[in-house]
Amino acid sequence: MRASRILLPAVATMMLSAACLAPDAVAQTRIKLGVIGPLTGDFAFGGQFQLNGARLKVDELNARKEGITVELVAEDDQSKCDVAVAAARKLITRDRVDAVLGAWQSTCTLAILPITAQAEVPQFTTSVAAGITQRGSKWIFRVALPTRILNRSSLEYAVKVMKIDKIAIFTSNEEVGKSIARDSAQILASLGMTPVATEEWTRGDKDFTGQLGRIKASGARAIIAGTGFTDMAIIARQVRELGLNVQLIGGDTIGGNPKFLELAGADADGMIFSIVFLPVGGDAAIGPFVDRYKAVHGVLPDSWAAEFYDTVGMIYELVKANRGVVSRKAIADYTRGLKLGAGYRGVMGEIYFDETGEAAWPPIIGQVKGGSWTILRR
Repeated sequence: MRASRILLPAVATMMLSAACLAPDAVAQTRIKLGVIGPLTGDFAFGGQFQLNGARLKVDELNARKEGITVELVAEDDQSKCDVAVAAARKLITRDRVDAVLGAWQSTCTLAILPITAQAEVPQFTTSVAAGITQRGSKWIFRVALPTRILNRSSLEYAVKVMKIDKIAIFTSNEEVGKSIARDSAQILASLGMTPVATEEWTRGDKDFTGQLGRIKASGARAIIAGTGFTDMAIIARQVRELGLNVQLIGGDTIGGNPKFLELAGADADGMIFSIVFLPVGGDAAIGPFVDRYKAVHGVLPDSWAAEFYDTVGMIYELVKANRGVVSRKAIADYTRGLKLGAGYRGVMGEIYFDETGEAAWPPIIGQVKGGSWTILRR
């Protein structure tokens, strides 16, 4: 099956002097970035937020007319990993992109990973499955925080601050859900606890009452659940319908995304979660981005939009510092070299990575409150 392709044209740019070129670089007048994600189908909201965040930053950078332009080539993977693989090969071999941004789903990111590694093309992903940065690739970078970091932050807050002592784990049975379950159990063990119940669902399920009934019988005072915010919204409603008096703990798939608030409504009120970005008003550091995104797209940006917005800006700053020279290796080396105190400053704060390409900055603790978001702890 062929991936749908959207080409976002770059504006005219000045030619750079060949004297500026590093020995391993390819002379270019533009940065060419490939974006892979679901742009149609049930999960198009995720891919569209990512693409819109990247596109917004591209438009801002190209408007500067600094002699460097950015071009995006977007591929619709339709939430199918075979389509994502074909898209990655096309972007690398035909479009000759300087970096790949994607995929949105963890399973598709893992499918693309060997391709970008073999081609030595930097890959930036927002997927949160634990194993993504543990496959030995020097070309993968996660611009989101993995589930184990997000879950540790949320669970420590629930246990140490909210004083919750009985927690159940409820996740999807796909790779990212299983990683959430494994990480959550390990984190609870480090806190001297074991889950009072562990349950799973299959993607596409609509009735969770059986699993929730068993969780209720376990005496749980909180449920950490993930992933997929359509599922999370249904779970929140059925929790209330069954009369479970529990604290809901959500994954990053719900944080900051207006679609979740729309689907969950009042049922999600009080849910806590960890996230890298929340579009909360009154923050001067993110205000211009939030305002521009809302003006263009009619909704607030979410964490996925912020992650690719900052990724585009980070790559651009490298090329600018490199006197306009674009090099796949230079992009990877620069990104891996970002450390605490010497990171890239974006709308998510200071961005930096460990030696595996794993995001290393701390998350925000957020909460659903009154149909909107609030920050409990930065």
